[in-house]
Amino acid sequence: MSTIPHFLDAIPPHSPDTPCKERPDLFVDSSRTTPLKEKATAAKALCARCPVRDACTDYAIANDYRDGIWGGLTVDERDQLARERATAEAD
Repeated sequence: MSTIPHFLDAIPPHSPDTPCKERPDLFVDSSRTTPLKEKATAAKALCARCPVRDACTDYAIANDYRDGIWGGLTVDERDQLARERATAEAD
């Protein structure tokens, strides 16, 4: 079982493929909340070339996804980014 952001379905056919459509097994492991380190490293490398990386990160943070790699970030990294954004907005 894998989770793929639903907004990826709306990407036009001529757009570059997104890595999570190519290899969803790297991004969410159905037996764990976060993929094994080896898979997470591979997923992050694929995210680095993704055309919707920022949108993916924003989607995961906005929807409080607590599992998998989204936008090249683990849940801990997304939590940190969300805190940094909240602090920046408060200033």
